[in-house]
Amino acid sequence: MSEQSLRAEAELRRRKVRKGTHSCWECRRRKIRCQYGPGDDVVCLPCQARGSACRSQEFVDESRNQPADRRLTQRLGRLEGLMSKLVDRIMPESTPARTKPTRGRRASPTPSDDDDAGDDGPGYQRRLDALEASLMGPMAQDSPVNLLQNIQLQAQAQGPQQPLTMLTPKSLQTNHATPGSISSTSPLEKASQTLHALFPSQHDVTIITQASAAPYFLTSLFYSFRDVFEGRAETADSVSAIPPPTSHPTVLARRLLQIIVCMQQLPPTFDARRLELKGPIPALMADIMLNVSRLVNSDDEVVGTIEGLESLVVQGVWHSNAGNLRKAWLSYRRAMNVAQLMCLDHQCVRLLKSADPARTQIPTPRGIWYRIIFCDRFASLLLGLAVGSPDNSYATKEAMKRDTKMEKLEKLQTVVTARIIERNANKTADAYAMTISIDRDLDDCVRLMEGEWWAEPVLDPFEGKEHNLGLMFRLFRQVQHYDLLILLHLPYMLRNPAESRYEHSKLTCVRSSREVLKRFVSFRTLYNSAWSCRHIDYSALVASMTLLLSYLRQHQDALQPIPSCAQRAEDRQLIEVVRARMQHIAVINQDKLSQQSAEIVGQMMTILDSVNVAALGERGIADFNENAINHLHLNIPYFGTVDIHPTIKAAAKTVCPSEGGAVEGACDGAAAVALSQEISMTDLQQLQPAMAGLSTNAPTPQGVGGLSPNVIHNVDFGSGDPNMFSSDTGMFSGMYMQFDHQPQEGVLTFPATAEADDWIFQGVDTTYWSLLNENSMAG
Repeated sequence: MSEQSLRAEAELRRRKVRKGTHSCWECRRRKIRCQYGPGDDVVCLPCQARGSACRSQEFVDESRNQPADRRLTQRLGRLEGLMSKLVDRIMPESTPARTKPTRGRRASPTPSDDDDAGDDGPGYQRRLDALEASLMGPMAQDSPVNLLQNIQLQAQAQGPQQPLTMLTPKSLQTNHATPGSISSTSPLEKASQTLHALFPSQHDVTIITQASAAPYFLTSLFYSFRDVFEGRAETADSVSAIPPPTSHPTVLARRLLQIIVCMQQLPPTFDARRLELKGPIPALMADIMLNVSRLVNSDDEVVGTIEGLESLVVQGVWHSNAGNLRKAWLSYRRAMNVAQLMCLDHQCVRLLKSADPARTQIPTPRGIWYRIIFCDRFASLLLGLAVGSPDNSYATKEAMKRDTKMEKLEKLQTVVTARIIERNANKTADAYAMTISIDRDLDDCVRLMEGEWWAEPVLDPFEGKEHNLGLMFRLFRQVQHYDLLILLHLPYMLRNPAESRYEHSKLTCVRSSREVLKRFVSFRTLYNSAWSCRHIDYSALVASMTLLLSYLRQHQDALQPIPSCAQRAEDRQLIEVVRARMQHIAVINQDKLSQQSAEIVGQMMTILDSVNVAALGERGIADFNENAINHLHLNIPYFGTVDIHPTIKAAAKTVCPSEGGAVEGACDGAAAVALSQEISMTDLQQLQPAMAGLSTNAPTPQGVGGLSPNVIHNVDFGSGDPNMFSSDTGMFSGMYMQFDHQPQEGVLTFPATAEADDWIFQGVDTTYWSLLNENSMAG
């Protein structure tokens, strides 16, 4: 047929419509507004959503000319008549007056009943007759219709009719979506559209993922090493793939969070001008995090998928690296609660169903459950909180038979983390016995790996990401091991030197601190992005303070040798390098946590200065100006105040120092004088507003009203590493610590979900000083 004949036929089929008629046949039948999207769309939005044909009323509606399905029409007619009778019997007062159809007529036009071709058979006809008889004839007491009528009668007897179902957020959303609404898009579709609009361009996503080391970490987070090697895990390149806009909200949220973690770990030297972003990277990350949290991770109706669990964990990783450790803990704990509702803690072995039908690599339930437990316990230990689940089934021999040695080490460390948290909550005399038992477990972890494995990894900046990735995992496991040792033995580090059983705790804290600091310098020399692996920054701060405080191991009734000059010089050099690296990270990243950590370490270096003065004996004390060594005050939220200040006391006997012969003969026939350090926990009202608010040369704080703080008990501090001390050094006179445990008004507090801008250390400071001064852990 020629083109002219087709055009002529189309013109003949046109209809005359009223002026202003623009709706299609389908929207007219449904009595909804017919709207078109921007541009030259030929299909209206409602027809696009339904997938139906959109035909203007200018043309003949061919769908009306199609022969109707006689059987379907007859069934619908019968059903309409029966339902009309049912409504009249149950709620006669709520239905408008109308003429009831007689038994011989249908409620709506249907084909003739004489045409048996519309029935499905005798069985179908008998079922219809039985239902009609139950409506029109005497009802049995247990018939469905009578049950409905009884419910109606009971509701009338109780008073005004009330809804029989409880309103839920989901039902409210459904009630608001009326057929005549402008937009018929479901809430999930709206969420998907909003989330998809947040994606950067594919060009930008590719550049970001290639410049960041995060994709290797993100794609292996929920998989074992064996899964990665055998190709059952996602590849690093998959992070750059943007899901389609019709994807489930959790699929889009998961990929958005992975991308902003990659943004977060971009090196400081990254040139953002290569990107086509509409705004700065921090603003884009904040916008994505806000919308993902609002539309997905905080929505109970949406988050319950495998991608939803992954989104919660990755959200916690982002908050942890951003310094928001408290919000990270909340994300991990919510992931754990949702996983428990999905029965992931019941050792289920079935594969989880993904919300992404195109996804082929899906982590196992055990893999997701373990990663949630690992993250929750690590954050809980730093914040001094209880674990979310006591489950240790992932660390059995059967569960670890496919794991590598490093994976087994990580799982055993996760078990030990829970035991340390349990020990910290134990205020009885059994705490020290638990400490010794946990220490043996950590010794088993050491024996699990070969001796050479514990050597400090050498990260080579000239090697590729894949080469350094394995070394980084090894370094993290080592740092985690030494962190656990420090936090395990910290309550016993400064005990009375007369108690020789605490000697092991003191030595362990000092040696572990040095190992952590060496690895911190190695890692931060190669990776100088402050938002990359934030936990190692917390570890460096804890290790620095522990090593410096180890030089305060004096007791007022026990004389101890001063640490050797060589050991002090080595420790000073190490801490100064750590402090310089912290300052470098703070400057190039504008990072407050690194800046405040460097300031704290710098102020606490006064402890080493005091040791040097004491080592000079009488000559050093004669030239010593008490103002030359600064006082240090740390105000710890929810805890109290740490006050470190020097005092001069006369020793009971003469000791001659011999550091390079600098003070030869200085102690002949004279009373030796040694320097004592005092730490006192005092009232909060006269101190700085935050731990970061360090002050120097401040007066010794007094109690309320100028009185001395109320001393509850004194804690003795003990000796240290025998290898650290020389036999011909000076002697310390002693040291003690005071506590004021009385509740005080105006205690420094923060909101429960305070971010790093409000509370830089997030509670790590509170946990550390609480452990150091936990005197109820009697052995």
